[in-house]
Amino acid sequence: MPKTALVVSGGGSKGAFAVGVLKYVDQFIQRINTFDIYCGTSTGSLIVPLALCGELPLLEHEYTTLQQGDILNLGSIGNLLRGISIHDATPLKNKINELLTDERYATIQHAAASLALATICLQTEQLVYWSSKRFQAPGPYYDVVPLASATDLRRAMLASSCQPVFMQPIEIRPGAQPTRQYVDGGVREITPLQAAIDQGADTILAITLGPAQTAADNTKMTNAFQILQRTLDLYSEDVGTNDYRLAHLYQQHNTYARAVQQHLVAQGVALPVVQAALAKAGAPFGAAAVTTIHEIRPDAKLEEGGPGGLTFNPQAMQNMLDKGFARAKQYFESLPV
Repeated sequence: MPKTALVVSGGGSKGAFAVGVLKYVDQFIQRINTFDIYCGTSTGSLIVPLALCGELPLLEHEYTTLQQGDILNLGSIGNLLRGISIHDATPLKNKINELLTDERYATIQHAAASLALATICLQTEQLVYWSSKRFQAPGPYYDVVPLASATDLRRAMLASSCQPVFMQPIEIRPGAQPTRQYVDGGVREITPLQAAIDQGADTILAITLGPAQTAADNTKMTNAFQILQRTLDLYSEDVGTNDYRLAHLYQQHNTYARAVQQHLVAQGVALPVVQAALAKAGAPFGAAAVTTIHEIRPDAKLEEGGPGGLTFNPQAMQNMLDKGFARAKQYFESLPV
């Protein structure tokens, strides 16, 4: 049967935009707990577990009321001289422990749907997905680790959200040998489309929290912070572009292969013969099924979220949520009937 996937990118407080999109989707497209596959990075890793549980009112509440102190104990650049990060993410840890109850973990584990959260292991430099359902990674591109407990999931949500240097790395399984510390999956995969494709998604709703291209800024940059911020924007856009480039390549291949199949069958070639030819060993796209990617993202940078999405202001987040709802409405109403 066809599978649908919900994929949400990283972006910190800009996750409010994604919640706005989901609010529209839940009202007019499909209930947010009816996808087959859920994949998230960073703030997306906070959103998709609750979406799987159908907790839209909770998501809307959290992403319009959170304040800075609910997420971070703010520090200064001087902390890098004596510590492991500029800020301290202990408040975020406490918030995740509050939201991801044992009951919600049980809902996730008993669901037919799968959940996969992206992290990066600092020791191996490997992209690692923590997943509620075991699935096979196609080669050495990433690892998949099954979630063994609610604690695993809480720590994976935290690790996926901890931007390296700004927030401390997380040992998801403390005491493991060799040592393994994990950080924000967005370092390698901002919008985790590949995991959805590899699990057999036909249709993907992908929510990315930044524009495809940041508008030109023609002002002269006069301090290192401006240059650092612009560099981070460039890096994030490049990673995000690559996420979509590969996903669209799969999509284009499958659309083309289906058209070829239909043409050959119309010319009298038996369907099993065509299918066998397209499925021969060595096919570069394997059994990937994706044919539709609904890509929803803001048209311009969400300035309300601040640098790195680390500004948590309730009114600003409400504004971003409203933008997400409006953008989803615009997108779906523009699709051909």
